[in-house]
Amino acid sequence: MNAKTGFSFPRPEQLEAIKTFYAGINGNDSFDPKAAQSSGVWSANIHCSRGQLLEKAGMAMVEMLGGSVDGVSADIRLLQTIAWPVSADVPGLIIMASTSKMEGGEAIITLYADLIAQNGTAGESDKEAFTAAIRAVCEKHVRDLAEYQAFLTGRGMLGTCAAECGMLYFFEESDAAFLDACINAALQAYRLILETAGSRAGGDKVLMAECRAKIKEWMVTQDYGVKVARQNGIPDDVMGIYGFPPGV
Repeated sequence: MNAKTGFSFPRPEQLEAIKTFYAGINGNDSFDPKAAQSSGVWSANIHCSRGQLLEKAGMAMVEMLGGSVDGVSADIRLLQTIAWPVSADVPGLIIMASTSKMEGGEAIITLYADLIAQNGTAGESDKEAFTAAIRAVCEKHVRDLAEYQAFLTGRGMLGTCAAECGMLYFFEESDAAFLDACINAALQAYRLILETAGSRAGGDKVLMAECRAKIKEWMVTQDYGVKVARQNGIPDDVMGIYGFPPGV
């Protein structure tokens, strides 16, 4: 990667940990060739796994150094992963972690972790398992998960296809260890959810296609990250490699 922000979170090692996570699900041979792209103020390190359980699992570390947001100079480091199971009845996963620093301001960390309802409504048992894993981390670190979930609820994330059982909030650099633990908990909870996927093969493929189309439409029209990317010359195709739902 050419652009380097020097931010301590999210860590490059987390991208490798996520890649290892998907290798344990789809297999070591499930990855497309690594896509490393850069131009001007940005660079991206992208991986994508495709298998029998997860139709597409993309992950990327994107850095922007000396870019701009709405005309203000800004540096950003973004880690994002989105997983799309083959079965419509198995929820997808999204984790987005970023540090951004606007000119003259303090560094702000954002963490968003949630399930994706591919059939319009995520199962209650899946949502409960995901929430419980993150709640355990919050209790250990004496944090209030209700506050993080209240910020997520009702925001219409992912075109209203977000399960709203995870967390979305803004943090400080001193929170990095807590956020590392939240990311790890989200991944482990998702692994447990996927272990039941064998009994939920198939589902309503037409409904899934409709939900995926709605999610992509939200991404290209309302996702703040895509807006910032476009302002800095990052083409939609970059997010498409790792983020856009398959088959849309």
